[in-house]
Amino acid sequence: MKSFFRIAGILILLVAVVVVLTSQTTTATTQKKSKTVRVSADYVEPKSDVIYYKGSVFVNIDEDKVSLRTTEMYVKKVGDKWKIVEIPTKVEFTFDGGSAVADKMTYDLDNKTGALTNSTVTIIDTKSNEKIIIITDTLNYDLENNKYSGTKKGGVNITKGDITAVADRFEYDKEKGELYLYGAVVINDPKKGIKMTASDAVIYTEKNDMKANNVSIELKVD
Repeated sequence: MKSFFRIAGILILLVAVVVVLTSQTTTATTQKKSKTVRVSADYVEPKSDVIYYKGSVFVNIDEDKVSLRTTEMYVKKVGDKWKIVEIPTKVEFTFDGGSAVADKMTYDLDNKTGALTNSTVTIIDTKSNEKIIIITDTLNYDLENNKYSGTKKGGVNITKGDITAVADRFEYDKEKGELYLYGAVVINDPKKGIKMTASDAVIYTEKNDMKANNVSIELKVD
């Protein structure tokens, strides 16, 4: 009987050790990797919850594959972490597979997300290897998931190779190679000899195949 209880005790101890190790492994894999934000500037004013930079400001984050140049910047704490970058002046922003020029910008150091104001953005489409140039009033980006969306009064302007498009709003999923256009859509594709208006449309960027609703089309016939 004593032998039975001894064996049972050993089994319980082994199970407890496995549970603890599993818990530790899960915690380690779900934690985000640390990153280093390198900043150079002519002037800096650090406080407990915000750091103000001015002059020739340059930022590089190797882990995020991003860098930027501007003349004024705030880095703000959320809780006990430096989290939000706010740039209230013109900024040149470079990221993995693209670049942008904007009047204002925000960047979340945790999630690689943010927004650009009055921007021209150039993205290399991985499906076709063509540049997509997007001009917007407001553009939201998610660099971790390669997703972009935005709006512009009078229409977002988009150029991809020979194709030009205008729409009230767009969404672009780089990994899927899908460019969605919504509201007062106009697409001009000289190679296909098509000029099209629609309520909404999608362009599959690998081969520039398209789908659209409520369409009016002009065909150019030589």
